[in-house]
Amino acid sequence: MKLVDLSYTLDEHSPYWPEAAPGTPFRAETSATYQHEGFFARTLRLPEHFGTHIDAPRHFDVQGRSVDELPLRELVLEAVVVDVRSSADSDPDYRLTVEDLRNWEAAHGPIPPGGAVLAFTGWGAHWPSQPRYMNPDGKGVLHFPGFSLAAAQYLLDRTRPGALGIDTASIDCGASQNCEVHRLTMHAGIYHLENLAHLEQMPPAGAVLIALPLKLRSGSGSPARVVALKGRG
Repeated sequence: MKLVDLSYTLDEHSPYWPEAAPGTPFRAETSATYQHEGFFARTLRLPEHFGTHIDAPRHFDVQGRSVDELPLRELVLEAVVVDVRSSADSDPDYRLTVEDLRNWEAAHGPIPPGGAVLAFTGWGAHWPSQPRYMNPDGKGVLHFPGFSLAAAQYLLDRTRPGALGIDTASIDCGASQNCEVHRLTMHAGIYHLENLAHLEQMPPAGAVLIALPLKLRSGSGSPARVVALKGRG
């Protein structure tokens, strides 16, 4: 088997959700040095939803599970990668469609239940540029691809995935005003993986994805190390 790292390095250059305060929310302050304490250590400050991360259902469902309540068996999933680069390349507001999912099934068979359905939009080519990756217009509206509500409903009705993932900052497209895909799927207990890296190294089917967040009590999400195991063929 071959390991694929689907995570970005976290640092002050990582793109972030625009906030009231300008500049990155990532802080890494030196708390010990070799010269003074005899060892090196830092104190970190960063949002739960930063870099490659998990959104727990609690993020949009008051009754949903928090990140520490996600059992390990649900963090190891069969991965399905739906390549929509050709559509997203010409439309930054593209939303993965039911037709995209049906085309994948026609080529590879039924989407397995309980798996991770990953949208490969090619948006990772813009990482780590904040203006290009978040892509705001003159009014501050963000523009990057996501899942359509119809596609999310199709997955719930047909296969009930354990997770949705994408190589952009959100499962919902950047221009979404209501985060409708978050609300629908998180009420169904599904967690999300956002800002995934290197999906071009993944096969359409057959890989096993492992997503390991920090075990934050009552967390709405967490930065995560996401890796995949795939065959060498």
